[in-house]
Amino acid sequence: MNAASLAVALILVSAISHALVSVLIKRSHDKLILRLILEATTATIALPFLFILPPLPTSVWPILALGIGLHIIYQVTQAAAFTRGDMSLVYPVMRGFAPALTAVFALLFLNETLSELEIVGLGLVVAALVGFSWPGRLPQKGFAAALSLALFSGLLTGLYTVVDAKGVRLAPFAASFIAWIFVIEGTLGVALFAAWKHKGLHAKLRLDMQGGIMAGLLGLITSSTALYAYSLDAVAPLAALRETSVVFGAVFAALWLKEPFGGQRIALAVLLVLGLVFMQLA
Repeated sequence: MNAASLAVALILVSAISHALVSVLIKRSHDKLILRLILEATTATIALPFLFILPPLPTSVWPILALGIGLHIIYQVTQAAAFTRGDMSLVYPVMRGFAPALTAVFALLFLNETLSELEIVGLGLVVAALVGFSWPGRLPQKGFAAALSLALFSGLLTGLYTVVDAKGVRLAPFAASFIAWIFVIEGTLGVALFAAWKHKGLHAKLRLDMQGGIMAGLLGLITSSTALYAYSLDAVAPLAALRETSVVFGAVFAALWLKEPFGGQRIALAVLLVLGLVFMQLA
């Protein structure tokens, strides 16, 4: 398997696991408590690897710090969006907005360009992903707030994707960069969310412990596979492919959260696949 094929396979694994994490967050009793448990799980598992893997050079640390800051802001924004709107609304918007922004940021900061066919494919991908959130009925209460938070989450996703790709490429050993992200981000996340939710914390932790640990294990998979994939091939097409998580998320939401899927979303899934084919054939 060549590097490009491996990157595609890793991104698809990342997409499925990302959708599962999002379902676990959506169905949790408290979104930030589940995020706290998730961060504690990933940091605990990643910590021993810091003593095995090569250290990061000084030049990579500012990029690492910027990426972690963006991740934490995204986590809070995502939790707020899921609190205010159905997953079938906010998840497609936050993930659908991201690929176009990632392509722009990759051009600006990584000097990556897209061919005409890739641009057409990206347009189809974004249109399909945003179409997943188009309400089939009157907008629910809080629609505007949920949509705004989802759009801001998409902006943050585009930014941190390119920042992470830059860092993982500059690091002499990609796994070192990935392990440090999990440990530092996890530690900061636990401290922040524990301080935020300190009242009745023990009881809240018990309610979401199982789902949080499962989300943490899946979080390790989705982040590490995506980051390693970004070190192997161009970021924009891979970021677009990762957003097939929206399709997986819609299916999982229909199965476990009893949210509607329907013929419209089947058609949009076909459009999404067509756009991704264009991007991969270019």
